[in-house]
Amino acid sequence: MAVRPHHMHDGGIVERRLRPIYDWLDNGNNKKALQEAEKVLKKSPTLQAARALKALALYRLGKGSEAHALLDALAEEKPSDDSTLQAMTISYRESQQFHKVCALYEEAVKAEPTNEELYTHLFMSYVRVGDYRSQQRSAMALYKFAPKNPYYFWAVMSIVLQAKTTDDPTKKGILLSLAQRMVDNFISENKMEAEQEARLYIMILELQEKWKDILNFIEGPLYSQLVPRSTAQASIPYLKKLGHWRRLNLLCKDLLWDNQDRWDYYLPYFDSVFHLMSNTEADVESGADDSAEKCHEFICQLVESMSSGRILRGPYLARLELWKRLSVDGDPTALLGSGVALCIQYLRVFAHKPCAVPDLKPYLAMIPQKEREDRCRDFLTCLGFDENSQPESQDDIQRHISCLCAWRLTSPLCTADEYLSIATTLRRQYLRCVSQKLINATPTEFCVADGYGTLAAHHHFYAAVQQQNASPIVEALCLLELVLHNSPANFHAKLLLISLYHLLGNAAGAESVYRRLEAKHVQLVSLGWLHAARLPPALAPARALRLLADTHAFHRHHAKDSMEHLTYAYKYGTFEKLVELGAWGARLEACAWCALAARERALLPLLAGPPAPLHAPPRLPSPPADNRDLNAIVSWEPPQCVDPELKARTFEQDVAYLRLKDGLVSAIALCIECSDGRSTEQKRAQLEELAACTEAFGGAMDKCRERFAGKQRLSISAPLPARIIAFVSSEVPYRELYTSALRTVGALCGAGGAGGAAGREHGAALRGHLAASLRALPPAPSSPWQLRDAFEAYSNYLEFIGVITFLLGVCNELTAPANTKKSKKKANQSPDQILTAELLSQINDDVQDIIAHLEEVFDKWPTYDYNTAAIEDEFAKLDINDKYQCPVEEKLKNGLQDILTDVKNILKKKSKYLKTLQ
Repeated sequence: MAVRPHHMHDGGIVERRLRPIYDWLDNGNNKKALQEAEKVLKKSPTLQAARALKALALYRLGKGSEAHALLDALAEEKPSDDSTLQAMTISYRESQQFHKVCALYEEAVKAEPTNEELYTHLFMSYVRVGDYRSQQRSAMALYKFAPKNPYYFWAVMSIVLQAKTTDDPTKKGILLSLAQRMVDNFISENKMEAEQEARLYIMILELQEKWKDILNFIEGPLYSQLVPRSTAQASIPYLKKLGHWRRLNLLCKDLLWDNQDRWDYYLPYFDSVFHLMSNTEADVESGADDSAEKCHEFICQLVESMSSGRILRGPYLARLELWKRLSVDGDPTALLGSGVALCIQYLRVFAHKPCAVPDLKPYLAMIPQKEREDRCRDFLTCLGFDENSQPESQDDIQRHISCLCAWRLTSPLCTADEYLSIATTLRRQYLRCVSQKLINATPTEFCVADGYGTLAAHHHFYAAVQQQNASPIVEALCLLELVLHNSPANFHAKLLLISLYHLLGNAAGAESVYRRLEAKHVQLVSLGWLHAARLPPALAPARALRLLADTHAFHRHHAKDSMEHLTYAYKYGTFEKLVELGAWGARLEACAWCALAARERALLPLLAGPPAPLHAPPRLPSPPADNRDLNAIVSWEPPQCVDPELKARTFEQDVAYLRLKDGLVSAIALCIECSDGRSTEQKRAQLEELAACTEAFGGAMDKCRERFAGKQRLSISAPLPARIIAFVSSEVPYRELYTSALRTVGALCGAGGAGGAAGREHGAALRGHLAASLRALPPAPSSPWQLRDAFEAYSNYLEFIGVITFLLGVCNELTAPANTKKSKKKANQSPDQILTAELLSQINDDVQDIIAHLEEVFDKWPTYDYNTAAIEDEFAKLDINDKYQCPVEEKLKNGLQDILTDVKNILKKKSKYLKTLQ
């Protein structure tokens, strides 16, 4: 939006003239805004605000060079009126020229050295570029003629940020001491006014690890005045740092009497109890709980003190936490009884809450497996239910679902038939709720009974994995689609549907549900593993490119968006948020998924076309950050099946795949650089880099084959097996295919298109590998269960087809001047050039033959019977809205046909392109 003038030298006349320009800019009609600006400038050619608005309209119309020329001319005039400056600022910000904003306001404050608003804008311009030293200088200059606390603490915070970003420990110590002295002066002069100022002072002392000083400040009168009624809570972390366990224990006990459900008080209380237990010197008179018995007695008192009308989870969970901590080094049963009994007691009291079983999960894992499995049905029957009970009220349905979930978490592993039996029972429970009108979901909330459907889907999955059969997955999809139809806001059902559609290799079905998920902003990163990362191996490059473009746009713009959040943090004095925003920005900047998305966006157009300009990728983040949310899909697997190394192991695989893709993109970009008309000597450095990059890619492939060639266990709540596994364990010789292709191009570039003996040797090797690769491709699967693996194998091969087709185009550009096709005379061609041209033509024919073979494979790809008739008949007996038709079979069949059609169209385009090169 354009910023309207706050004050004008010519008063209302100028404002009236400019108003139509602002209106058009705000409405997005930049052409009209430009016309209005030119009208105003005809009458007032020197009016700076109109010229600045004209530049903004020009930039938004795509006329960047004209806009920048106009802005540069304006900048030389050193404007100081607010309207002109803000219009220019918007133009600079939209064109990512933030340093020019700094220069603009530096000149403005020279013209009006006591203008508070201009100095504020100058400070914020430094915030946007992260120039902390200049922030400090401008904030102190502002404070000198406008002595307000916020400005002074802007300077203090700027010093703190300088300290946090320096690697020199001496400099860091000096800066933090300076910041502390500045705040100490304010304290001594009794000038501190706000809570955030006190928090900033604590932050400065924390960075210097002055825990005693922090505690003294918090317990002093000034902190109580600035932050009333928070002294006790604020002192907890510093009592822990100082090891004052008795004080901490007594303090937490006092707080817990008044706040019995505050889990953040229970944890330091337990820390203090266990530290006091390890201290042999007992202090009877202190009143602190220094034994497990006293701790248990205190928790029992909290339980007994609760009124009958309002039962809180905190004290009950505290008993479980005490049991868990005692069980680490001993046997807590003498004091607390069995862990199973405590969990069942908790479930009896809180089963009507959806959080009951998630609360119990960490404690169930601590119970010995045999004891847990022996008493698993006690969790189911503790409230008088069994799996066939038919509760009718919403609270009873939630209790039943909680008992079922706890039962499944503690049960031993079952056979496929047992899993199917449980899934059928759960499905019938959900369908009973539908038929009895017990589904009461709203557009923004989901129904309690949905838990039956999602738990049933998990058990269908377990059975499918054991049977290696797609039929249970199809039943789960049918049930989840019905759940989602009745509860449109149920994100659990959406996430499960996406995961299960991808398990069957159906990207189109997953895409239809993903659109309903409406993932935005950071979810594009945290949930990228669930859908976007699975589109390329599902033979859906066009769909992948659309979603990767959204991810890339978010990654590119997050820094600009974060800048405005930083300015708001200063404006409102929330200094702690500045540190959080900095860490957030750094984590996103180093995101491994965003880095892979950028490489995929470079490679996929070579297949799906048209190829985008391919340049050397930016350097990989070091180290890359794992921003995946692997807890998005709730897992109901027993604790013994949970893999604590899953996140780290899958991230290691993803990073290895990222490095391979980075090397491949870098090598292709070097091929493009080396294919220009420069002499061999001029591009020697790039040729050597290309050779080194190709060698490194081959070596990395060998190492990855050794490390990642094994099969992975499937889990419904975890990512599907990493793409590197199928890539490096394939019988197709990808290492040899890529390296020989890149070496062939490198030899051609080094010999000016002639290739030489080395180039022909690499080309001949490439032909041999192409023939071998065709024989190594897997046949089309007879069962939909193998469809995902088959699609992934063919997607890897098609990606190579896209790359080799592109590289043949590069080779054609290299040899075209020598091999003048329009003229049939070949007198000017050397024997080397003739042999090279013939070899390239043969490789071209080989690739066309491969494409013809692939077209035949996809033409004859089998269709699959997904057999949803039985479950659809079950749905038909229900009293459901007549408009509902189970969409699963149609999605699976149409999705497969859409993918096959897209692939065949891609292959036809590649074949047509290769023919133009001959």
